[in-house]
Amino acid sequence: MLVRSARASTPVAGRRHAASAALDRRSLDVYARARQDQLQGDNSSAPISRSGPAKRGKVPRADVALPEELDKTVTGIINGMDNKRAIHDRAVELYRRLRHTSGPQTAHPGSERLHFDVSTSIAYLAGIMPAVYTSTLSVLEILQQRLELLAKQEGGDSWQPDRLVDYGSGTGSAAWAFERVFGVESESGARKEYVGFEMSRPMLELSSGLFGAIPLRHTDDGSTSGQMSSNRLDARAHHIQVPVAPTTLAKMQLAPNSYADKRTIALAAFSLGDLGRSSRKELVQAMWHSGAEYMILIDRGTPRGSRMVIEARDQLLAYGRREVHIARGVDVEDQVDLELHAAGLEIVPEGIEDAGEAKPVDLSLGSHVIAPCPHDSPCPMSGSVRGFCHFSRRLQIPDFLQKTKGTKRGEDDAKYSYVIVRRGQRLQPQEPERPSAFAEMLASLDASQASSPSISGDGDKDESSVAVSAVGSAADRIDPVAELAWSRIVAPPSKGSGHVTLDMCASSGDIERHVISKRLGRQPYYDARKSAWGDSFPHAAHNGPIPSPLTAESTSTLEQKPQNKFGGDFKERSVKADRQRGREAAQELRMGARRARSMRREYARERREHESRQARSKEPDKHGVVEYELDARGNII
Repeated sequence: MLVRSARASTPVAGRRHAASAALDRRSLDVYARARQDQLQGDNSSAPISRSGPAKRGKVPRADVALPEELDKTVTGIINGMDNKRAIHDRAVELYRRLRHTSGPQTAHPGSERLHFDVSTSIAYLAGIMPAVYTSTLSVLEILQQRLELLAKQEGGDSWQPDRLVDYGSGTGSAAWAFERVFGVESESGARKEYVGFEMSRPMLELSSGLFGAIPLRHTDDGSTSGQMSSNRLDARAHHIQVPVAPTTLAKMQLAPNSYADKRTIALAAFSLGDLGRSSRKELVQAMWHSGAEYMILIDRGTPRGSRMVIEARDQLLAYGRREVHIARGVDVEDQVDLELHAAGLEIVPEGIEDAGEAKPVDLSLGSHVIAPCPHDSPCPMSGSVRGFCHFSRRLQIPDFLQKTKGTKRGEDDAKYSYVIVRRGQRLQPQEPERPSAFAEMLASLDASQASSPSISGDGDKDESSVAVSAVGSAADRIDPVAELAWSRIVAPPSKGSGHVTLDMCASSGDIERHVISKRLGRQPYYDARKSAWGDSFPHAAHNGPIPSPLTAESTSTLEQKPQNKFGGDFKERSVKADRQRGREAAQELRMGARRARSMRREYARERREHESRQARSKEPDKHGVVEYELDARGNII
């Protein structure tokens, strides 16, 4: 009986072992997902669309057109000017200055400080304001997406701002973007506010004229009668020195205690480049001390603009860390913390292991980045010579901008760098109770048997088909914590034959390159083909990331390697470069031969003069003979 019992149990163990082996092979088989698509009938002719996660990670990229009222108002201001040629010339001068300050460093930043008089302000309105509006609108739309995502994690309605405080408002284009994205009426029914601070009086007068053109928006007042009420954004600007002192904010009823009943966004759009280094730090400090829930910094999509945004990002994150450290009983100096974080070092102060880690901290303390970075580590592109963090949005050029630029193009790209920082600590995933390994194995076996056809007794069924059919696509579930950690595409995707190459900023704090090929599955490959620069991408390469050429390199490494005139690595020389190098070498050889002949002639001349002097200095003997001593070459010594 014991023997027969053992024999009876043997086939069961054998089947279970075979199924486990099939599952193991399936987990290691990179082509399993592709074969599953084929078995399920997902051929190339079947219709397919972007997955739910890919749609949620897509940033708005429709062409931006100026609001009709804003376009008409600006056109009227320009047409009212007597000398329109002066506007064009002044705009060209502004473009020249922007090109001159596009590099990582500016030779004389103090001399490039621009003073906005009347003509310069109108030229800025006619030539630069549309790109500023496009960039600000794009960032506010991304913020709105993040707010909707955070609402799913926190439960309830999404956080909607009541007020936008603009540091360096310029022509006030941010008010139009704020009104377009978030509307004019708050949840309580009150009008939303826009408060701008501007140093230039002509700019302030222009923005005031544009505020009056903001149209009345029809909104439902929420009454039972269903009547419609007209409302308008409460927009105003103040002539004030930027950065704004806390005492001035208190006089304007913008002190932190006034934010208790106001959901506020602090914005600095294209203002950092007009300030010195110390003034930029004071501006970021004023934004932090304002008490705003969200802080947005935008600047031009150039190496210098990206660097200034990164510095402001590090400063805001350092303020948040300091706030957490103080709550844990550990004080950290701002400047030291900033320098250590900029260098990529995180030194834990003394006593934080004992008092800090064990002590709970209010989740509202601190700060973290919600876009574009999926992490709070130092920017991996801060020291790169091959790329910098920036994005782009297509702009429909209005008629007045075409006349100002002297172009017939109907569209242009507005490139910008930005960061959105939120107060509080980053959301952490809630780890569910993990089932035991035995329970996971049984669940996998049940899924395999349920999704595969019954295997005949002769055993002619292919074992791999059982494994492949067990792989199912999970339903689209929204996990805000996971989606906030999705990698961000930081360069235009490179689409090849059967694969797509994506350079992405990952939650690990590095720039990773992922090659999404067809072997990963039809859906991930399709999502990669439809992805664009700036999107958050939910998939990863089947073989993991590879080093990206956009990865930042240390200064010491760059100093050891030869660089070209643009600060990059030397590439393989072309035929034209080889010919030029040969001509330069031949020219150098000819010059060397000329110098050698000239030196020989000079030496011979000096030798003859020396012999002549020696001959004149010798006295003849009584027979009239002069004796000379000769060297080995026969020259007079």
